[in-house]
Amino acid sequence: MSITAQEFQHFRKFLKRSSGIALADNKQYLVSNRLRPLLKEMGLDRVSDLLAMIAAMPTCDLTAKVIDAMTTNETFWFRDTSHFQYLETKLLAMLSKKGAPLSVWSAACSSGQEPYSISLSVDKYIKASGKQVKVSITATDLSDKTLRQAKQGIYADMELSRGLPNELQREHFSGVRDGLQISPRHRARTSFRKLNLLDNFSTLGQFDIVFCRNVLLYFAGPTKLDILNRIVNVMKPGAYLFLSSSEIIPSEINGLETIRDATCKCYRKI
Repeated sequence: MSITAQEFQHFRKFLKRSSGIALADNKQYLVSNRLRPLLKEMGLDRVSDLLAMIAAMPTCDLTAKVIDAMTTNETFWFRDTSHFQYLETKLLAMLSKKGAPLSVWSAACSSGQEPYSISLSVDKYIKASGKQVKVSITATDLSDKTLRQAKQGIYADMELSRGLPNELQREHFSGVRDGLQISPRHRARTSFRKLNLLDNFSTLGQFDIVFCRNVLLYFAGPTKLDILNRIVNVMKPGAYLFLSSSEIIPSEINGLETIRDATCKCYRKI
């Protein structure tokens, strides 16, 4: 499937308007590759036909399907391992000293590997320390498709092989018809909901820990700053923020200090 320069520009504007995602000038090939299956499914030949159909039927779920196609990425268990090591060996102990329940937000949870990795780390901490800590995890994403899988917590062998140690698979997963399902304890600890980070998320509550990794790179400067400022606003004093290892907090963002621990870098709200 080919895409003209004009179609690409029109699609870039549509995607930014509907999701906030800013495509770089050289991502024409990505649009072509990601939308090809959807165009085939819809019986359409060109991206311009797709945009025309969306404009003609704005209430249909086609926009959501386009966003799903453009945001679906490979995800891993315990991605950026140092974050989870810091969580289970130091951070949970520090934050749970007061005995209050802890709230965690996984801001781009995809198909569930990140929030369930957080939950597995909580169990590892409890087992290693002998101390109980109550943790609730709020997991959000823009994609309906990935959220459906995340809520079920069912994964194929190939999905489980991407970063999940065998001993955790044996201990925390059981066989079901479509694969292996994470145990009810972790599903009960984690609540999923659809959220566009462009929208107001102040109603999610206040959090002790926020994971917002590998998502801000999709947004242009002013939009990224707006999202980060609003994330800081839902963090409790002393809360921690994890970005991906390749991301840094822009100098325009106030109220955070950088925390470095061995190979782990995160940010704490002052």
